[in-house]
Amino acid sequence: MEQNQKLYEFITNHAEEITDEWLRKVKVGRETKYSRETREHGEQEALDQYKDITYSIANIFISKKVNPTDEIQDWAQNISEKRVAEQTPIHETLQNFKTYRVVLWNRMKDFFQDAPVDLEHILRWTELLQEAYDYMVLQFTEHYYKTNIKQLHAQEQLINELSSPVIPITNEEAILPLIGDLDRKRISNIQSTTLERCSQHSYERIYLDMSGVESIDTIVAHHLFQLIQSLELLGVTSVICGMNPKVAQVAIQLGIDFTQIPIKSTLSHALDELGSKQVQN
Repeated sequence: MEQNQKLYEFITNHAEEITDEWLRKVKVGRETKYSRETREHGEQEALDQYKDITYSIANIFISKKVNPTDEIQDWAQNISEKRVAEQTPIHETLQNFKTYRVVLWNRMKDFFQDAPVDLEHILRWTELLQEAYDYMVLQFTEHYYKTNIKQLHAQEQLINELSSPVIPITNEEAILPLIGDLDRKRISNIQSTTLERCSQHSYERIYLDMSGVESIDTIVAHHLFQLIQSLELLGVTSVICGMNPKVAQVAIQLGIDFTQIPIKSTLSHALDELGSKQVQN
C-alpha cells in the first residue's frame, strides 16, 4: 500500500508536467481540427481537462471504492459531449487519448527507475492503467455515439418541422407547402404535425400546395389521402393546389378518388378565389 501511495503522489505531483508534455506532442503532431483549435483558443481548457483525468487515473492506485473508475466515466462523458458540440472527429480524440497514455506511461517508467519497485507491483500497476485507459475510451466512444445520435434526432426533428410548416393566412385558412421528395417517414411526420397544428388552431380550410412535389410512390400517395380524410374528420377542408401530371397519374393508377376534394391548378388561383369571396362578403 505504501508503494501505491508513492505512485499516486508521484503522478499527482507531476500532473502539470504530464499535461504540458501531452499538449506539446499534440501541437507538434499531425495537424487536426482539435490541434488547430487548441492553438487558437483552447489551450488552457485542454490542459485543465487532461489534468483532471490525470488525477482521476492516479486515484485508481489508492482508491478503496468498489468502482474507482466513476470519476473517469464522468470525465469521459463530459469530454464526449464537448467534442460532439465542437464537431471534433472521434478518431482525433482517440489519437489524443493514445498520446496521453504514452506520456503518462513514460512518466510512470521514470518512477519505476527512481524507486525500488518489485515486478509484481509494476505488473499490477500496468494492468490497472490499461483497464482505466480502456474504460475511458469505452465510455467516451459510447457516450459520443449516444450524444451524436441525440443531436442528429434533434436536427432531424427541426428539419421535419421546418419542412412541413402550416402557414396561417387568415384565422380560418392556412397553407401547407409540400416541397421535395416525400418519402414514407417524411410524409408520416407531415401528417402528424399538420393534424396537430390544425387541431390547435381550429382552421376550417387548408391549402395543400403540391407544386414543389415532383413524384410520389404508392405509400406516400395513401398517406396523403389519409391526411386529407383525417383533416375532414377534424372539420378542415383540404384544397389541393399545383398537382403536377406525374403525381396525378400515380393517384389515378392507384385508384385514389380526389373527385370530392377541391383542386386548383395553382396556389395563387386558389388564393385569388379566396380573396374574391372575402371582398364579396
